[in-house]
Amino acid sequence: MLDYPVGYLREVITALIIALLAVFLATHAASLMAVGNDEMPREWFGKRKVVDRFGEITRIAVIHYLVDLGDPDNDGSQDGYELMGIRWDLSKYPSGVPYIINPSGGIAHGLDASSVISEIKEAMEVWDQAVDLNDYVPPYNTVYGVELFSNTPQINYNAKASTNKPDHRNVITWGRAQKGVIAYAVIWYVTSTGEIVDADIVLNSYYRWGIADGNEGTADLSGKFDIRNIVTHEAGHICGLADLYDNKYSAMTMYGYSKYGEELKRSLEPGDIAGVQKVYDYYRKNKT
Repeated sequence: MLDYPVGYLREVITALIIALLAVFLATHAASLMAVGNDEMPREWFGKRKVVDRFGEITRIAVIHYLVDLGDPDNDGSQDGYELMGIRWDLSKYPSGVPYIINPSGGIAHGLDASSVISEIKEAMEVWDQAVDLNDYVPPYNTVYGVELFSNTPQINYNAKASTNKPDHRNVITWGRAQKGVIAYAVIWYVTSTGEIVDADIVLNSYYRWGIADGNEGTADLSGKFDIRNIVTHEAGHICGLADLYDNKYSAMTMYGYSKYGEELKRSLEPGDIAGVQKVYDYYRKNKT
């Protein structure tokens, strides 16, 4: 058996620890940070949902893909919902969850800032209104006074999504992602309770964006995605709802695929409404 001085062994062990740490960082660095806050990590591509735990905080990324659905028929469409098990603690936000809109990406596509801001606000408000309805089955009556999202979002032309770590700002913006990804939501929540602490929506700047006429029976946006249509879907995620991929749910807002010019997701279906009411049922029962 060979004997080595204690100092020499200490140096060898230290070198081994450093080497192992370097290998770990090289292997996991891509999953811990993006190239930039406005770029979707490449390893997320091809996945519908990515969940990473960082101690007491967990990050979940929900990714919305492009597919040509043809012309789905609304008649007799089925409804349903799937919960992600996360939610906002609305007791901390008496005026609704605050959020920030960065309209720069829409302006880059020839749209004026006020129109972009208005479309995004309407996309958020439709979920706010759904929580206040008496039921998910029409006819609808507004009977509750729950504020889900703030009615006065901040406007910041430099705001970016927080894909690396939560910044508690809740940004809706444009950013870079791979071709095929229309948009994605990044949500940070407390691992033990499911309480959301930060949520961002990123629309892919690779694609062209516009504002449709609001008539779901028309196709007035050629080669563009309707801002309100896509943001309404992504807002469902930051409410706590998951994607639905069964084609029988293709008329629903939370159906996980979209196409150019689509407007179906602007208005919520009974399944969408039932889902968000389920998530925030406690607040509905305790605030009228």
